[in-house]
Amino acid sequence: MSSPHPNSVGNPFRSPHSGSRYARVLFWEEQQKLPLEDRLIDPMFTLQVDKPGLVNFRKAYVELADPTGYKMGMTYLEDFAHWQMLMKSPWFRDAKERWDVELDAKLAGEGLATIRAYADGIEGVSPAIQFQAAKYLANNLYRGSNASAAAPPYTGKKRGRPSKEEIEGNLKIDTADAAELAKDLDRIRLVKG
Repeated sequence: MSSPHPNSVGNPFRSPHSGSRYARVLFWEEQQKLPLEDRLIDPMFTLQVDKPGLVNFRKAYVELADPTGYKMGMTYLEDFAHWQMLMKSPWFRDAKERWDVELDAKLAGEGLATIRAYADGIEGVSPAIQFQAAKYLANNLYRGSNASAAAPPYTGKKRGRPSKEEIEGNLKIDTADAAELAKDLDRIRLVKG
């Protein structure tokens, strides 16, 4: 039996034998894609859903309100380098894009609440700032320069059929995901073997 890798002793984020950082196996949704015999650790997180005993990464990311990922890496992972490693994975980047939509809405909502407070004339706000805040809200400027007053905020254009380039790009991402999964399985088999 081989001795544990020095970087992994007592570290739940690394393989005890190779010392390599875990990626997919940390997340419940990704682990479900693996055969039962290759699920060597219990997942710590979910990407989207609530599961008892697991940290919902989407909720934690939105709560920390740090689109750089630094706080997530330092709070929930081994470190920021671990976050950066995950960001190289297409499956993780796709999840982060969905989280960013929610985070953007949260930050915009908080910003609008501040502007509303200025418009309502909180103590110490000059009449000029109060007027500008009221004008910003009255003219729906938070909706963007091309949006109509009746349109809901932060909507994108309607999607049609994806372009050939987009389909080819998605195929490349799927191929990269499959290659990464194969590498993970090989590492797990080395540890298991």
